Amino acid sequence: MNEVDLTVVMVSYNTKELLKRSLKSIYENVKKISFEIIVVDNGSSDNSVKVIRKEFPQVKLIENRENLGFARANNQAIKQSRARYFLLFNPDASLKANSPYEMIKFMDNHPEVGILGCKILNTDGTIQPSNSNFPSLFTEFLRVFQLKKLIPGVRAREKIGEKWSGMLGSTLREYLRVYWDSERIRKVDWVTGACLLVRRKAMEDVGLLDEDFFMYYEDADWCYRMQEKDWKTYYFPFFEVVHYVGKSDSRFNPRTFIERHKSMYHYFRKHKGKKAVSLLRLFIFGGLALRWVGLAVIYSFGGKKRVELRKRLYAYLKVIEVKGF
Repeated sequence: MNEVDLTVVMVSYNTKELLKRSLKSIYENVKKISFEIIVVDNGSSDNSVKVIRKEFPQVKLIENRENLGFARANNQAIKQSRARYFLLFNPDASLKANSPYEMIKFMDNHPEVGILGCKILNTDGTIQPSNSNFPSLFTEFLRVFQLKKLIPGVRAREKIGEKWSGMLGSTLREYLRVYWDSERIRKVDWVTGACLLVRRKAMEDVGLLDEDFFMYYEDADWCYRMQEKDWKTYYFPFFEVVHYVGKSDSRFNPRTFIERHKSMYHYFRKHKGKKAVSLLRLFIFGGLALRWVGLAVIYSFGGKKRVELRKRLYAYLKVIEVKGF
């Protein structure tokens, strides 16, 4: 089997139109390297498989009968890959007018780097967070209690960042989104799986994605395990993609919300220990309990919005009542 430079791995679940746009952008823009694309369809019901077979017959397709989750599906493709590098790439993302060639060139010149992330843009051209510090009790406390809402408006948060950037610390700056070092190649803790380039040698050393993560936190876990094996994770701003976040389903999804918290507990059990999980549960219980009470009051006057409010109430209660999943 002949080796290629890059395997683009895409996991799709009912994202037919987004997937078509994403595949088209790859074939139009990937230059100077040999590559293959493997799409894993996780039991879509929107005719995604038929579209791929008809319009992109060169794509290698793995068809699952059910949704096996992000980590397990990616692992299926990686096992069938014959490339030096793997690019995990979301079907709701598209390449801009650039090729992953520069990323691979950087990796070839820096053999200590196991994972490389890129610059991810919103549809309006603004920077989308694509890397961060490893999850900690502090980051989850900020997220669960939504302290960002205490500072209304992006401009207000930007002013705070400009004035107090040296005192806030990187975790708080990133949470508030008031400071983003987006134009410099730099070492980071972890990068998002929406666009993540990994070296085969590093994967063989560290292992595949942890399939106990159905979705969310598997990228942070992979980077954490890379660090434990002395592989570095870097952010590379000279490769850009547009990420159409939420376009496939902009409504609140109870299952997604619940799975995120399941993955969060698994990450903390795996890397932080029982005491950290207990504290995490207290944070989640407190934060979601407050939200639940607030939504319950709003629900009484919700009118047509009651269906969406009911979804949130159900999801919050489900996460609160299950002890660490």
